[in-house]
Amino acid sequence: MERREFVAAAVGAAAALSATRALAEEQFANPHSEHMMHGPKFQPLMKTSAECVSTGNECLRHCFGMLSMNDTSMAGCTKAAYDLVSACAALESLAAVNSPFTPTLAKAVGDVCMACKKECDRFPQYSECKACADECRKVSV
Repeated sequence: MERREFVAAAVGAAAALSATRALAEEQFANPHSEHMMHGPKFQPLMKTSAECVSTGNECLRHCFGMLSMNDTSMAGCTKAAYDLVSACAALESLAAVNSPFTPTLAKAVGDVCMACKKECDRFPQYSECKACADECRKVSV
């Protein structure tokens, strides 16, 4: 790289950094700007739902492992965890885009979470089920 090309690249990078800083400062100075007025309305619900999906998948993994050993004692937990993961993933998606249907779906997902918690509470000896039940409690509140 020649010196002239290096200087041009450095100047370009400095200009881009300066513009980025100016935009960030403008957004925080004027919270009603176009960039800030569409902030996440349901962010706590979105995060809790995402965590519920994660722990639900861990519970499912454990349940599938039990089923693969021909142990069907956790069949109800498997079904409840599957329903939970599907419902919470949908709720996370709607919450992420500030959908007006988020509150309505959240009520239904609360029922799904309580059903899953009830199943997971039957297996306190498994850390996956305990963690899933704990997360279900957070979403259903």
